[in-house]
Amino acid sequence: MSHVKQNQVSDLDNSEMPSFIRLKHPNRDETTLYPMDFEQKELDDAVRYEAEDSDIFVCSYPKCGTTWLQNIVWLIVHNGEPIPDKIRYSMPMLEFDGATAVLKIDNKVYPRIIKCHLPQSWIPYNKNAKYLNITRNPKDSLISYFYHCKGFKEHYGCPDLKFDALFDLYTYGEVEFGSYFDHVSGWYAKRDDPNVLFLLYEDLKRDIKNQVLKVGKFLGDQYEKALLANNGKLLDTVVELSSLKSMKSQEHKWTMSARTDQQPFIRKGQIGDWKNHLSEEQAAAIDKRIKEMGDATGWSGLWDDLNKVN
Repeated sequence: MSHVKQNQVSDLDNSEMPSFIRLKHPNRDETTLYPMDFEQKELDDAVRYEAEDSDIFVCSYPKCGTTWLQNIVWLIVHNGEPIPDKIRYSMPMLEFDGATAVLKIDNKVYPRIIKCHLPQSWIPYNKNAKYLNITRNPKDSLISYFYHCKGFKEHYGCPDLKFDALFDLYTYGEVEFGSYFDHVSGWYAKRDDPNVLFLLYEDLKRDIKNQVLKVGKFLGDQYEKALLANNGKLLDTVVELSSLKSMKSQEHKWTMSARTDQQPFIRKGQIGDWKNHLSEEQAAAIDKRIKEMGDATGWSGLWDDLNKVN
């Protein structure tokens, strides 16, 4: 079990906060946190994967729009054909499913699309592979993560989950895959690499068509041309099938196990929902972390315009 400073959660029992297990990178003196029902063998299998030239990695910190972006990328690559079944059958989650599952995906016709939440420096690298990263304002990401944990209480061992306990864990980076702020810093530093596309969740919400075109262009000229052909027919299909309404209607595809308390996996998908949950003190604490970490690596201003549009 991982904890923040004990005096911050001393009045809570373990059932009120998620539990994690600390796993070690097999080749480095570095660790990260996984949900409590995983073992070292899952991480070992994940990091042994060697990225191939045609691979497409969809990367993010948890609850920043990963599933949304996966769906968009799949639709672009597969000419508008929806994901046929459970998403992890078609696009393995590297840190949970490992190299074993990834290598079972046939890449003779279509490139493999691989989901990953691991820290940027842990992700298998190939100079010819494509890496898409999506990030989201941490205040909204935190709220989404709270409802994620509520929907998987058994997975996280927290039947009586309390938001304040999760807030402390999140702020100090004591949740699965470590610090949000370190994660964003790692990918932001790579944003100008030719095989990296750094995206904001908020940009997709505001202008989905142009963001889909941006993704298509990054993936390759043939994808951009296909999106624009026939008066943008494929582009319209991708936008429609990746909409909140469409994805909510296919709820069964996005998770491998049932959710508790009738918690949907695709919830609101809003910008600024944090205002309905965070106290002024909590919002200020996250803003302080954004400034501390973001100023050091250049990304602290990514959401400066949010107050202007909300």
